[in-house]
Amino acid sequence: MSEKELPVIDMRLAKGKTRPDLVRQLREVLTTVGFFYLKGVDGYDEAELLRLTHWFYSLPTEARMKISKKCFNPECGHEYRGFFPITPGEVSHKEAFETGPILETRPNIPKTLAATLFYEDNQWPVDPSGDTTMSTYFRRWMENYHQSMTETALELLRLVSEGFGAPSEFFTPLFKPHHLSTLRLIHYPPRPDPPESARDGDYVIQTAEHNDSVMVTLLATFKQYPGLQVRWTDNTLLDVPHRPGHLVVNIGDLLAVISGGKLKATSHRVIDCCGDRFSVPFFLEPSYEGNINIVLPGGTPELTDDPKEVVPYGPWLFDKITKYAEYRGLLERAAKLGLTLY
Repeated sequence: MSEKELPVIDMRLAKGKTRPDLVRQLREVLTTVGFFYLKGVDGYDEAELLRLTHWFYSLPTEARMKISKKCFNPECGHEYRGFFPITPGEVSHKEAFETGPILETRPNIPKTLAATLFYEDNQWPVDPSGDTTMSTYFRRWMENYHQSMTETALELLRLVSEGFGAPSEFFTPLFKPHHLSTLRLIHYPPRPDPPESARDGDYVIQTAEHNDSVMVTLLATFKQYPGLQVRWTDNTLLDVPHRPGHLVVNIGDLLAVISGGKLKATSHRVIDCCGDRFSVPFFLEPSYEGNINIVLPGGTPELTDDPKEVVPYGPWLFDKITKYAEYRGLLERAAKLGLTLY
């Protein structure tokens, strides 16, 4: 491995006598780089994931817009889960389809805008040809993939906990009974005539440099679609090439905060490589009422000075997302509906 290359973590080492070595390795990575390749993940079928992502984006625009968010199609009833198209003139230049976990039972949630949004049912595409074979398979496969990524991300959190001398299940209560984790299928079309705000020297930006806001991100990339860049420890931008069978993993701001700043949430961006690009991130997120005012042993509280104060994840997340184009208008619609935010 060269000096400037993402390290590799092998999940198969989490079982048996090799687990303590993996715990130490993961702690070193997350306190320095904050990004790594992950291999040996159960349920990760890169080829099938790409095939199904291509299928979704091969559907006519009209079929995708039928499961869009309300701010892009007033005839739709969903505000949070579903498809969103490209927003012209923005630095961010992508379209995406988002789903959450299967809700076996309806959660007992506050009657607020944020809680109502985050626990929406998923929307699923329908093939306009009338053949339900592929759309049914697509739904079942994505539901299973969402669950596989949830289990992988939770196991990573157990390893993180052990690395700081905390109980393995230190983070587990955050995700019960109904976590909000999101699976996102992204398409970045080519950008031949970008606005000046989307230029950085010779680079054209598809997604501006940012930190993820969640606990953990598990990103599927594909060989023919480069473009991911990570801010390295020397403040340069590092290209992250695809590795077959490997996910790219990073922690988000929330986990960095909960660790008392010990773990590093690293910024990253996506650039235009003169062609279509596809990627599929999974974002591990707590339940709406999960108390994020907890700190790993040895960390310093950052959310509040009162260790007994409850800080639920849902309102924290709502404040984060309303700055993004795909969620604009939520505050105005809340006022019209007479709903409190959270």
